[in-house]
Amino acid sequence: MQIRPEAEQKLRAGFQRRVDQQSQRYAGPLAHAAEVATGSECGEVVGVFTARAGGGVARRAYVVGLAPLAAIPVLIAAAAARVPGVVPLLASFPFLEGAWFGVSLFRGRVPKRDVWWYAFTEGFMLLDAAEAQIGPVRWSQVTGVSEVWTDVYNVSAEESRPALTAWRLHGPDGQACEISRSFQNVRDPYREVGKVAIVTGGSANLAWWR
Repeated sequence: MQIRPEAEQKLRAGFQRRVDQQSQRYAGPLAHAAEVATGSECGEVVGVFTARAGGGVARRAYVVGLAPLAAIPVLIAAAAARVPGVVPLLASFPFLEGAWFGVSLFRGRVPKRDVWWYAFTEGFMLLDAAEAQIGPVRWSQVTGVSEVWTDVYNVSAEESRPALTAWRLHGPDGQACEISRSFQNVRDPYREVGKVAIVTGGSANLAWWR
């Protein structure tokens, strides 16, 4: 089906309008990426990506929530010795433990945070408030790229299956950083950047497509 010139023009205008809105919304990170590219001599900005990280419950919260279970043997021994007040306490223990466990999980929630990845023609930079900043790193410094596979639960199949979730970039000092596939291009008015791929030749390079 061929689109009429008038309709195509409207589609292009609408697309450009949304692109401009995205650029205004993320003006700060886009400007910062341009400054980093200039200051680090990493070439031009070819993409600014963001993702949400964190969330869930801290592991320590589960430990704290389940800690009272260690007192059960003591309560049972005290009840067998007919210590006054222990039997009612033992009977109400499941309810008290349930309430305590719920409060512990609520207090142990980890807030989500924004993670940023700046991609340049000659390098990249990864910014995460919860971890040390990585970069700017030039592509020529990347010694290798490996895939990161994670077991992801498939609802339709009712089973966990391995899925490619990130790429791990290796540096000459032995350190590595992961570039998640959940990153989204802030200039894309229709959400995702598409599929991101790390391509290696003599050095590591970045390519993506819709």
